[in-house]
Amino acid sequence: MNMMDRFGLTPCPYCSAGLLPWTPGKRIHHCGRCQRPLAVYRGVLQRRRFRIIPLYAAVHAAAALLALVAIAVSLVTGSGLDHIIAAIAFPLALFGASDIADGYLSMRTGVHKTFGRVWTGAPARAFGAGTIAFGIAGCAIAAIGIAIAA
Repeated sequence: MNMMDRFGLTPCPYCSAGLLPWTPGKRIHHCGRCQRPLAVYRGVLQRRRFRIIPLYAAVHAAAALLALVAIAVSLVTGSGLDHIIAAIAFPLALFGASDIADGYLSMRTGVHKTFGRVWTGAPARAFGAGTIAFGIAGCAIAAIGIAIAA
C-alpha cells in the first residue's frame, strides 16, 4: 500500500480522497472518487484562506436560510396561511432535489456519507436509494404545498 498517494493533495470534504488541482478561474470542481460537486469560497474571518464545501451542503444552507427569512417575513407582515405554506414548500423542494442528486451519485459511485461516516459499496448504494426515496417524498410534499398555496 502506498502511503504517499495523497501527499500534498487537499482532501475532499465528503469522502476524504485527494482532490486533483482546481481548474484556474473555476469556482466549482468535482471529486474524482465520489463525483460530488464541490464549491470553493473565501473564508469569512481570513479572506486569504479558501474553504471547500460540497455543493449540496451549500444548497441546504441556502434553503434553510430562505425558509427562516420567508417564515419570519410572513409572520411579521401578518400574511395568511397560504404564504407560510409557500415559505415552507419552496425550501423543502430544494432539499428534496439536492437529496435526489446526492442519492443518485451515491448509487452511481458507491460512496455515501451519513453522520460523518463514509460508506462504500452495497451499503452506500442502499443509503443512496433511501436518500432518493426521501428526496422524492420531499418534492411531492413540496408540490402539494405549492398547489395549496397557489
